[in-house]
Formats: sequence, C-alpha cells, structure tokens
Amino acid sequence: MNEEAQQPESRGYLAASKVEIKYTFARFHRRVFANLIDFLLCMLVFVGLFVGLRAIVINTPGYIQNETSLLDTRVASGLYVRQSNGKVVDVVTYVGIAEYNFDAYNKMKRCEDAITKFIQYTKTEVGEEASFKVQGDFNEFIVKGNWNYEGIPYFVQKDGNWTRNRDCPAPYIDYYNKIYGPYIDEHAQGFLITLIPHYLDCVRYETVMLIAAELVPAYLTAPFLTYLLPMLLFRRGRMTLGKFAYHIGVINKDLLVPSWKRTLARFFIFYGAEMVLAPFTFAIPFIVSVSLMAFSKGHQGLPDYFLSLYEVDTTNSKLYFSREEIVFEGGPSTKEPVKFQPTYED
Repeated sequence: MNEEAQQPESRGYLAASKVEIKYTFARFHRRVFANLIDFLLCMLVFVGLFVGLRAIVINTPGYIQNETSLLDTRVASGLYVRQSNGKVVDVVTYVGIAEYNFDAYNKMKRCEDAITKFIQYTKTEVGEEASFKVQGDFNEFIVKGNWNYEGIPYFVQKDGNWTRNRDCPAPYIDYYNKIYGPYIDEHAQGFLITLIPHYLDCVRYETVMLIAAELVPAYLTAPFLTYLLPMLLFRRGRMTLGKFAYHIGVINKDLLVPSWKRTLARFFIFYGAEMVLAPFTFAIPFIVSVSLMAFSKGHQGLPDYFLSLYEVDTTNSKLYFSREEIVFEGGPSTKEPVKFQPTYED
C-alpha cells in the first residue's frame, strides 16, 4: 500500500456482488503540516494551563508567605532594592534603570555599598565564618583582576582587605562595569543562596512549586486536551484538529476505524514515547517516528507501526466503523456475515 489501500472484494450471499473501498495514503507534507498544527495547539494549551496554574499557585497563602520572606531577605541582604511601586530588583538592575538617571558615581557607590552591606549581613545572619568567606572571595576577585589605571591600582589594602583607591583617577563607571557589577551578579548572588539557609529554603520552595505544581501538570495535561480528546470526539477517523483540517483519518489493517481501545493505546504510545520520554532522550523517539512516517512501506509513525494503523486521505473517502456499515451502504442485502479480506497494494 504505497499510494492505495484497497479491499477488493467482500462476498456475502450474492457471490457476484462487490464492495470496493479504496483509500489513499495521506501525503507526507500534509501529515507534517497537520502535526505542526497539533503541536502548536498543544503548546498554546500548555501555556494557557501554565498561566492558569501559576495564577492559582501564587495566590495560595503558603506561596504568598514564602514570597514575602524571600523578598524581605533580598532587601535585607543589600543586594536588592525595593522600588517605590513595591517591586524588588537587584541593585545592578536598579542603578541601570533609565528613569532614575543615576550618574556614574552613584552607580558605583550603590554597588560598592551593596557589597559592604552584604558582607555585614552574612555576619549577622550566619556568623563571622560566612562573612570572612565572602570578604575573602571579594579580595581574591580584586587580586585576580589586577586592575590599574595608568599604572595606579584601582584598589589598595587596608586592614588586610582591599578597598577602592581614592587616589586612582580611573572613571567611576569602570568600577561599576568591570568590578562591582560583575561581582554582585557572578559571586554575591551565589553566596546569598548558599550561605543564607532560610533564603535557600524559600528559593527551593518556589522551584518545587514551579516544576511540580505548574510546569509538569501543564505539560502532561496539554496532550490529553489537544490529541486524545479530539480523537474521541471525531470518532470517524480518530482525527486531531490538525488531521481534521487536512482531512486525514486513521484506519486499521481491516480498513475500519480503530476501536476506542486501540485509539487509547495509540495515544499512550505517542504520549509516553514522544511527549514524556523524548525531552530526556534527545528526541530520539520523535526522530524515529518521523523517519518511519517518511520512509517505511506503510508510512506509519511509531504508534501506528506498533498497532498496524494507517493514516489515509479522507477528502473523497468515507471511513467505516464496521463491516455491517459497509454492507448497509453498498454491499449485498444479506444478514449473513461478510467475508472481509483487505489487501494492500504497492
């Protein structure tokens, strides 16, 4: 059955009577476009579900309490600033907001003060050992940079620690862009998570909620709504919306519409291999399915290959649920069983 699947004869009581059914394989490019529509619909449903679940989760009392604690910790650490509208942003972002119009000196100073405040915060919240760890890391960051301007160092040592050299004529913006800003983004933010236990707990809580209560449920539910539900609604052909748009139906090896049990099996093979496993296996099941659809003799995707199902063009063809329905519409008028022996011709 390269281009056609046909059931040449169905003999009943009248031996001379024939019921002939011809189906044409759905063309590859039409199947690709149909699958693309289904995928885009699935992604839209996923986004809608995610947004809805997100709205529910962030308004639960537990989440609100956790979020309040997290934001308060950020502001107390000195690495974040609470704006007049209540939004909390990191200090590097804050000084870069155009509407505040910070000059180079104030950008540098706000970030320098943020680092100093953070070092003191770790001492208060965790202890001197944590404070020494951050201070030592900042000192190492300065030493490795070996910054100087026209031979004058950016920093000098004072009481064993490195501080900004007031005699260095380097532009203030250099301190902000090269030193303080990068240190806050690349080092201090990491210490905030690793050294402050209750902050780590808050971040972990929100991460777990994001994955377990929002992303995963939305991702696992979307295929049921965009693939399985339409196949159960469009029973004659077991079509998804994409397949319905391109007039592509599914038949079994007897040229009949698959039963609901086989339809469920088809969906769950697709669901397990191409939706659940594919993201963790470099999309190998998806690649195998597309390759089978393009190059196998029956032009079957992975689920159809296992279940002996075929996708056919229904533009000018009707799909049938049973042999009796075929006989009723065009076969011999007899109550005796119809001999149904389809063949697939290349």
